[in-house]
Amino acid sequence: MKTSCPFLETPRKINTNSFNIHILRGYIENIIIIEYNHALLLLDSGCINDISRIEFYIRQTLQRPMQDIKLIAVSHMHPDHAGGAAFLRKKYQIPIAAHPDTDRWYAAPGGALQQMLDCYMATSVARHNHRRLQRICYKRKLRPDYLINDGDTLPFFPDWKALHVPGHTLHDLVFHHPADKVLYIADLICEVKGKHQLPLPILFKDKMSHSFDKLGKINAKTIIRAHGEVIYPDSCTDLFDFMKSLLEKPDSKFVKRINLMSIYTPEIKRHNPFDI
Repeated sequence: MKTSCPFLETPRKINTNSFNIHILRGYIENIIIIEYNHALLLLDSGCINDISRIEFYIRQTLQRPMQDIKLIAVSHMHPDHAGGAAFLRKKYQIPIAAHPDTDRWYAAPGGALQQMLDCYMATSVARHNHRRLQRICYKRKLRPDYLINDGDTLPFFPDWKALHVPGHTLHDLVFHHPADKVLYIADLICEVKGKHQLPLPILFKDKMSHSFDKLGKINAKTIIRAHGEVIYPDSCTDLFDFMKSLLEKPDSKFVKRINLMSIYTPEIKRHNPFDI
């Protein structure tokens, strides 16, 4: 039976020596599918309402079963990155890999409030992008099948390495393929009106600064991000030094407002960030 296509703009495909990268436009973010001959790797899961987009693309465009997804590697718990992961696991038995501290972010009553506010902010982005408003609520606990720390390789995909880069949250991961010099940075560099911008919020500026230093030492030639076009840097050092310099600028009223809506996770008190 023919499946009707959800709202799905023209995806982008990038070929490397080892795999193909498929970049789809999700509800408010890019959806990244890494295609090997033997398996598929999903880097983040998009919002929960992105599942139909993922299913349609894999079944109709790639002509592969959903069971070919062998792993969902989650960068952090925000709605547009972890929203669909638990549902995909339940429906297709796809395991999830994430940082050990992932489920701390939305723990306790403060975490429940924080998740509600994060879903509200994600919906505001959708409204700004003229998207039809949809419910994007999802489970607060991810309960990863695999816990991955800084420097660990991904289960089933040992050619990919996870790097711990706190700052946007305390459990952020990025995923690096050293052989093909590909780096997926999730939210760490966003694109706004064609310019590189910091993610919102950043409550741990010192940690983010160290994370940018760390990424500047990686000789990546293809940088994929959740919000914006692919970056082909001449120099990773220069790129991440520039991002680091943005941390020194005073916060605008808008940024301060986002920060004040992002302080309810119990992780804030545990790590004592700068005074908002």
